[in-house]
Amino acid sequence: MKEKFVFIDEEKAHSLLERVRYMSPKHRGIDRQAYLFDDFAVLSTNRLKLRNVDVRDDDLCYFDDLIDRLFVLWKSGVNVVPILGYCYDPESVDGKGFLFMKRAKGSELYDDAIICRYEMWTQNLENVYLKSNADAAEYIVRRTHEISQIPQKHFNKFISDIMSILNNDILIDFQGKSNFFYDKNTGFQFIDLDSHTDNYYGLTKEIVSVEAWTSVGGFVPCHFGIGTKAFAPLALVYEAIQVIGEKDLKQLASDNLRIFDKCQSALKANDVPEKVIQKAIQRIKVFGQ
Repeated sequence: MKEKFVFIDEEKAHSLLERVRYMSPKHRGIDRQAYLFDDFAVLSTNRLKLRNVDVRDDDLCYFDDLIDRLFVLWKSGVNVVPILGYCYDPESVDGKGFLFMKRAKGSELYDDAIICRYEMWTQNLENVYLKSNADAAEYIVRRTHEISQIPQKHFNKFISDIMSILNNDILIDFQGKSNFFYDKNTGFQFIDLDSHTDNYYGLTKEIVSVEAWTSVGGFVPCHFGIGTKAFAPLALVYEAIQVIGEKDLKQLASDNLRIFDKCQSALKANDVPEKVIQKAIQRIKVFGQ
């Protein structure tokens, strides 16, 4: 295994890796599994040599740059979860190994493994990789109410951090609500930041419009309805509406619109132009509207 421990002690990293051998993962994604400890997270990966899915990074120069950028952002107060180091099999085609990270505080904005049952993207897939036995309807209603109670200042910081991350050419995956955590003291946090934006790799000549991306991605704490243009895979399907029931459905719609208002207020508080915000709103259909 080839190792590079940048911001974590080598002995500590080896200790965590040894413990992983006897653990079951707490969460999993398409190509990763997460092993959680008190202050750290260890993620398995099969694609360490790939950026943005298909950009080769065989010497990991892109990845090393990303580690440095994330750490600088973290030290400056942006709520990213820094990557502390990695180890991998250099002979593996796409880079099989492990990432060492700080552990995000609190819990997922929404747990994708639970809510995906009622999202559009899972309806035609027989083998969805996310699994949970939790009551999805109960969870959506309860968790949405909790998110709706988050103070405005944390939404404002969420938008500010999005802009800081994008201004550093770091890609944010807004399609997964589990890519964001929330803690009542820390506020919103960002995980799964492991690639730069497409323009950084020369995949496009267009520089990311930070205000435009922020004005759309900043609404990710909301649930979306059928017909939304942005976040179409995340739209809640009719089955969810039928299962939740009339009383809880009214509560869900009310809480979701409160979240929408807080997201919009946060964009304005961060001086995103009104015309940019309105253009973004035209691309989304918020559940409950």
